[in-house]
Amino acid sequence: MLTTTEIAIFLGLGVLFAGGLIIVSRWAETRPALLAAYALIAASFLFVGFAIRAENAATWIGFEMTGVAIFGTLAGLTIVGSAWFVVAGLALHPVWALYIHYFGAGAVFAPAPFVWASVGFDIAAALYVLVSILNGADKKKHQALAPQRRRKGEGA
Repeated sequence: MLTTTEIAIFLGLGVLFAGGLIIVSRWAETRPALLAAYALIAASFLFVGFAIRAENAATWIGFEMTGVAIFGTLAGLTIVGSAWFVVAGLALHPVWALYIHYFGAGAVFAPAPFVWASVGFDIAAALYVLVSILNGADKKKHQALAPQRRRKGEGA
C-alpha cells in the first residue's frame, strides 16, 4: 500500500497526463471524447500487459480482456455515437482499477503507482470531456469534421 503522499503524487501525475490529452486535443482540433476513448482502450490494454506477470497469467489475461471488452465497447460507442459513453467509461474505470488492482487480488501484478496514476487520468479526462459536452464544444467539433469526412468519401 502506498502512503497518502505517494497516492497524491501519482494522482497528480495522472492529471498531468490528462493535461497532455487536452493539449493534443486542442492542437489537433479533434473531439476530446475521441482521444479520451482511445486512451481508455490503451489503459485497459496496459492492465492486460501487467497480467502477463501474474502467477496464473492465463486466468488474469482472460479477466483483463473482459475489462478491455467492457471499456472498449464504451469507447467504440463514443466513436460512432455519443461522447457520454466515454464519460461513463472514464468514470467506471477508476472503480475497476482500485477495486481489482489496488485493493483486490490484481494488486499482486499491477503496480500501485500506475493504478493511482490511471485513476487521476481517468477522473481528469472524464471531467474535461464532460465540460466539453456541456459547453457544446465536442458536438461542434464533431459536426465540423463531418463534412470533411463526407467529401473524402464522395469521390470513391
